[in-house]
Amino acid sequence: MNPLVIFKDISTFFKMVAAILHRQYKMPWQTFFWAVICLVYFMSPIDLLPDMLPMLGIADDGAFIVFILTLLHKDLATFRQSQEDKSNVIEAEVVQTFDKKDKE
Repeated sequence: MNPLVIFKDISTFFKMVAAILHRQYKMPWQTFFWAVICLVYFMSPIDLLPDMLPMLGIADDGAFIVFILTLLHKDLATFRQSQEDKSNVIEAEVVQTFDKKDKE
């Protein structure tokens, strides 16, 4: 996976979590499950390889995060698209309404 795509997905991930917490976006439950697993694994002091091992401890966290982002890539792209669609909506105001009587 391209590193630029990974960085874009990471920033989108946090925006998506914020939108979910503010009830502005509803994600599929599978996406939610993997996102929670990713956050728990990253924050947990219990790792597959302890972080005290030089380079290996951090590398397993990074590899796991990249793996999860790969799984979530489609959902993150869908979220980005939904945000772009919302930003293209132009608010309008009804100035005058017409009834059948007005046409006569």
